[in-house]
Amino acid sequence: MRARATIEEMKGDRECIIITEIPYQVNKRRLLERIAELVQEKKITGISEIRDESDRQGMRIVAELRKGEISNVVLNQLYKHTDLQATFGVIMLRW
Repeated sequence: MRARATIEEMKGDRECIIITEIPYQVNKRRLLERIAELVQEKKITGISEIRDESDRQGMRIVAELRKGEISNVVLNQLYKHTDLQATFGVIMLRW
């Protein structure tokens, strides 16, 4: 399963990745900590700021990208190195 993410334009010729849904059984706090670790370790270089804008209406995680970064490349790095893309086993029985 993959998280639901969209890419939005910001002022100043910058983009941001908006995550509105995460996979089943993924902890949001641990996910944010993992992304912050990857940015500090420089495994993901395109993110300048990440923040949690969740409220009662729903979940919203915003990752602001640096100027000139390609948003799809950064999103694919997030899928690869974090739990934004997760697999789990399902047993489907047919009676």
